[in-house]
Amino acid sequence: MDLRDRKATRHLLFSVCVACLWPINVVGQSLSESVTQVSGSGSVFTALTHTRTDTATGTDTNTEPSLGVSGNVGGQLESGANSLALQYGGTLETRRDLTGGDQTDSSSVTGASRYTHFDPASRFDFNLGHTVSSVRNNTGFVINPSSYDTQNTLSAGAGLRFFPGDLSTLRFSGQAGKSFGSGDLDDQESFTASSELSRRLSERSTGSLVGSRSWSDEDGVDITIDSAQLVYELLLENGTFSIGAGASRADTEFPDGTITESDAGTGFLDRTWVASDWRTSIQYNRRLSDSATDLSLDFPEIFDFLPDTIRIRDLVVSDSVLVTHNTSRLCSACALGVAAEAAVFESQITGATTHEYTASVSLGIELTALQRLSFAYIWQGDAGEKAGTIIDQIHRFNTSWTRQLAEDTSFSVQLNQSYLRSRLARSDQEQFVLRLVLTKGFSLTGQPK
Repeated sequence: MDLRDRKATRHLLFSVCVACLWPINVVGQSLSESVTQVSGSGSVFTALTHTRTDTATGTDTNTEPSLGVSGNVGGQLESGANSLALQYGGTLETRRDLTGGDQTDSSSVTGASRYTHFDPASRFDFNLGHTVSSVRNNTGFVINPSSYDTQNTLSAGAGLRFFPGDLSTLRFSGQAGKSFGSGDLDDQESFTASSELSRRLSERSTGSLVGSRSWSDEDGVDITIDSAQLVYELLLENGTFSIGAGASRADTEFPDGTITESDAGTGFLDRTWVASDWRTSIQYNRRLSDSATDLSLDFPEIFDFLPDTIRIRDLVVSDSVLVTHNTSRLCSACALGVAAEAAVFESQITGATTHEYTASVSLGIELTALQRLSFAYIWQGDAGEKAGTIIDQIHRFNTSWTRQLAEDTSFSVQLNQSYLRSRLARSDQEQFVLRLVLTKGFSLTGQPK
């Protein structure tokens, strides 16, 4: 997914999680002046997991108690033109099968970091980035997201700016990315060269013309994508509006020397309304892309919630619509988030068409100054060429009660339910997880130079 798609996913996940998480409040401790903020937490937990799987002869059940530790750290450091932002989290869990007595260990790590050098007085800028995420290259959902493969991605880029007028900026840039995958994943690499001419049209509006060429390699398949787009952005009193339109063309060269050509009209529309206690966004995006090419362009907004998994795709034309709404107007002690997304993907390699849907509702209630109750429902569904026929879907219900024990320590009881329903050649599953979690956090703040 590109930057705009990743932003859309972040809004969606934020709607799911904003009412489900209760950050630990800690008195800020002094840091050096080059540090804006560093925070994190560590947890120990015990859990009981019960799984039911439908089979041809009946239903198999499995119950596993487990112990585990988890933690996360995030922060932002700034010094002059240099800035470093990071957010990483991981979990290690040991489970024992009560029926067979087998013991298994599982672990997962997700996160991102990015270093940027940008001085408004200088023409030159550059960046370095790293992400680690769970990746899947098939259309099936799983009950446990940690079952997906792990992918590390390194990226680097630089830009050079010119100022042909008081209101205009011309920037030339290059961006490279390389991934290292585990399991069945293949390594991928890509490079993108781009130019952007932007001009301030008024105090609130900007127009831009963007052109780029991307080269990527994945498992011996070389893809070149040329894109051009005209963009208009407007800052409104109650939010923002942006629109873009253009075209993309791709050449795909296979290991046997065969070359195919693809082209598509592209564009996006984004309207966001913002108030002191609510936010609503409607986004549409149409693009021609593949996962390998996005490696050189994909910079997650790391202080938002990172997605559980990212799906790897070949060259596709995608159309997506995303609607999100978050509000604290529901009552004085609660927050509500809703989101819905629908997307269609047309493969330029195989010609297959798939539809994907996601919907979520979350509610957080502050029972007292020290207690919070959270509910969330998340649904994901896949369909083939027939948009109305769901072939694979998963429902997740998450409930959590949290009690703050001290200013940096909390205890929570979590009940997570997952229901997997599929028309594919695999079994339906249900899973129930009861988890007791003790968490200790910290938060350090400072003033940037």
